[in-house]
Amino acid sequence: MIRQIFAVFKREMALYFRSPIAYAIAFAMLFFLSILFNAIITTSVSQQAPADSTIIPGLLTFLMFLIAPLLTMRLLAEESREGTLETLMTLPMNESSFIIGKFLAAWGYYTVLLLLTTIYHIVLTQIGIPDLGAAFGAYFGAWLYGGAVLAIAMIWSAVTEDQIVAAFLSAGTVLVLYLAEAAATWVANQPNVSGAAEFIRQIGLQAHYEATLSRGVIRAEDILYFFFMMALALFITTRIVETRRWRA
Repeated sequence: MIRQIFAVFKREMALYFRSPIAYAIAFAMLFFLSILFNAIITTSVSQQAPADSTIIPGLLTFLMFLIAPLLTMRLLAEESREGTLETLMTLPMNESSFIIGKFLAAWGYYTVLLLLTTIYHIVLTQIGIPDLGAAFGAYFGAWLYGGAVLAIAMIWSAVTEDQIVAAFLSAGTVLVLYLAEAAATWVANQPNVSGAAEFIRQIGLQAHYEATLSRGVIRAEDILYFFFMMALALFITTRIVETRRWRA
């Protein structure tokens, strides 16, 4: 199984680094973050405020509602539209190996993007002494956050053959999970629904990143949450692909 996963992973990683879209995503992301980083640095220096190395990974987690759909929309939708998904399904590998290999490739490419943003942390070390503990927690949290979001986005790539539709549905789903914290606050202000508010907050992404990991507080429950979201999303995606094979 490991050999099968690695074969799919290697194939997909090669496709990412040959795709102009992947490079466009990296350029757009780094260009946007650079503009914001420059503004943050200017403000920090003028106000003599301490360097905050958690801002960039925090911004990256917010941008994942755009990045994740772009990285995952083709993974299964394109294969299905071009008829290659059925061909790949005839190879001697099970669906889970196929899905996990594709997911790890997307997460691997995202990891490369995340590592590129550490240049901003290096710059911060030249103008101040950033909190290394908070920085590690923020980047580690952003890595887990990205993995969970990518896995969720893959579900819609398996559902539809249209890449644009998959991207829009993925972006909507990620935004809902991102805004769950705000929704929980609104629900908490309603009478007799405090339990529902806490449930909504706990299923959201920000409750397990913003208040803890982004501040250097690493809790086992937050790590387990992100891995659970990945496992659940990949399980659902696998079941969808299995259904397609059964229909075929």
